Amino acid sequence: MGVIGNIRKHSWIAVVLVGVATIAFILGDLTKNRGGIPDMGTINGNTVTNQRFETLYEDMKSQVMRNQGLVSLTSEQEYQVRDQVWNQLLQEILMGEQYDKLGIRLSEAELSDMYGGEFIHPYLKQIFTDPQTGVYNKQAIQYYTENFDQLDTAAKQQWVEIEKVVTQDRKQQKFSTLIGQAMYMPKAMAAKIAELDAANSRVKVAAISYASIPDDQATPGEEDYKNYYEEHKAEYRVMDEMRQLDYVVFPIEPTQQDYAKIEEEVRNTWAEFQTMDTASSLDFGFFVNSESDQSYDSTWHHASDFYAPLDSVIMRTGAGTYIEPRVINNTWIMAKVQDIQMRPDSLRASAIWVMNNTAGGNVTRNPEQAKALADTVMEHLKKGLAFEQAVQQYSDNKQDNGDMGWALDGGYGFMNERVLETPVDGYFLMEHPQKYGYMIVKVTGKTAPQKKYRVAMIAKNIVASDATEKAAYNAANQFAGQNRSHAAMLQAAQKQNLQVRTDNVTLMSQSIGGVQNGREIVRWAFGSTNDAPEKGAVADQVFTADNMYVVAALKDVFEKGYATLDQVRPFMEQGVRIRKKGMLAVKKAAEAMKAHKDLASIASAMGTVVDTVSDVSFDGYYFGKFGMEPKVQATVALNASKKNMTVLGPVEGASGVYVMQIDSIATREALTPEGVQSQMRQSFMQKGQGVLSALRMRADIVDQRNKFF
Repeated sequence: MGVIGNIRKHSWIAVVLVGVATIAFILGDLTKNRGGIPDMGTINGNTVTNQRFETLYEDMKSQVMRNQGLVSLTSEQEYQVRDQVWNQLLQEILMGEQYDKLGIRLSEAELSDMYGGEFIHPYLKQIFTDPQTGVYNKQAIQYYTENFDQLDTAAKQQWVEIEKVVTQDRKQQKFSTLIGQAMYMPKAMAAKIAELDAANSRVKVAAISYASIPDDQATPGEEDYKNYYEEHKAEYRVMDEMRQLDYVVFPIEPTQQDYAKIEEEVRNTWAEFQTMDTASSLDFGFFVNSESDQSYDSTWHHASDFYAPLDSVIMRTGAGTYIEPRVINNTWIMAKVQDIQMRPDSLRASAIWVMNNTAGGNVTRNPEQAKALADTVMEHLKKGLAFEQAVQQYSDNKQDNGDMGWALDGGYGFMNERVLETPVDGYFLMEHPQKYGYMIVKVTGKTAPQKKYRVAMIAKNIVASDATEKAAYNAANQFAGQNRSHAAMLQAAQKQNLQVRTDNVTLMSQSIGGVQNGREIVRWAFGSTNDAPEKGAVADQVFTADNMYVVAALKDVFEKGYATLDQVRPFMEQGVRIRKKGMLAVKKAAEAMKAHKDLASIASAMGTVVDTVSDVSFDGYYFGKFGMEPKVQATVALNASKKNMTVLGPVEGASGVYVMQIDSIATREALTPEGVQSQMRQSFMQKGQGVLSALRMRADIVDQRNKFF
């Protein structure tokens, strides 16, 4: 069963690649809505019901928790899992349609070869290769296929995931290969590119930087904006519908009166804290928990585990010493060093488990029989029976020969102190705290002892009082009530010197700029709970997020497709202005070239000087100090034969306008025409990876996840 453990260790990859449920589960003839519950959405006519989505989500959530050793997920992790489920559905449905249209499928012979033939899938190799010998374990594959019905539920599910990973990945490989083979670079073109790549030029250049032209000399008009928009329209394509929000934040911050009151409480607690010398450990822990914003921690730590400067104070302090209150990271901290010991960082032990019938499972022995058996095993060990042999003979858990592995100090829970006290290779008998039976524990390893501290720490966070929080809410509520339109909100914010923030959000955004817990604001903007607000509307409610109240307004709506000129005008301004400056610089350079023939005179007429740029090539990344200038580099490469003959330009580049003359040319080692073709084939195949984005843009997708969360 070690193979099963290895699969479980690697199965997180399957979660990332393809999720944990089959797409057939949520496609096709699905149950109709009942009780008015809306669907989660549709993807090209394929309905995803709420019930089906939640089932898929719960499966993936369980898989993530199992793989990461978690008992629960944070709200952020839950969001990520839900988003992963939806994206996986999109990929499988949209790409699945393409596979079906193109006839991409796997034959039985191909499947067999992927598992046990000449071309083993890399994912299978990763899981089923023996790390000691490096040999692929075909017998393990055979075990799973022949004994599938006898596997437990988790192992069955993980095997299905593995099959799905390799199948979907192979289909994707076929699709990418098909895309790559559909495009071809003729050998003549490849030969020309190889020729251009081989030329390495040194160039004399005169440049007019756009930065040297004042903005007031290059004021763009409406036609400039329209022309630029049409040329760059593809850059402003909206993949997913967006909302643009303007919002004002009313922070909940402690006042001076709050600071003073908290400090007074701290001083009172400090006085009482110092009277706890004679308290029992139970009473001491109860006192800390009742007074602190952080739970009592009785475990052992290195001094470096504590916040500075508390760490250095602890190192200078003896056991039993109190550390007076101080503010660290906006929190009042006081502490007592309860004890100091030399303890190992990690422990390792093995166990023989002799359980009784109260533990459940298949154990039938009663508590008295369990005790008698445990005593018998101890006698056998004392007489020389090997511990590993005793595990196989007597233990109710024989996995890994009883080895419980390495654990950090404290990680062995109720048996930790006994493990710590027992020397390596020593063993002890102890009863389970819940009376489930007995454990015979052998200590098999300890790291070198380190100086550690048990510190009782009381922390009091410096936060706003209820009165301060109420005042912030009243201010936000009054602001929202008096300004019921976006225009009114902007005007009032300016009068009151309040900052108006702007951010763009999509349907499932979790936060907005500077507001981490902003999900409810996003849901309002998309009409998740009520009718969608109109453009310019201010939310009726004041939103609570993090340590602040938020008043939000819907500034604009960006539909899926191309954003309008007015919507992207602010983002275009720099590009349009640069284009205007380019036109002015090109005109000036052209006039200089018309009036003069040599580069030095042209540069003087342009108001600049001649620079030299070395190592200019067709496939180069930078054009010297001028940065990335692909149009300029291409111009040089295409005119390499005109050395010292022709002044080239003017060329309108990314950072300026250039006039050039090739000074010298050298030949460098470059790709052959065949190498260029091979490189382009790889590039063409990668195009298949980007097809999903194009399919999403064209797909008929109705996403209603915001109705649920």
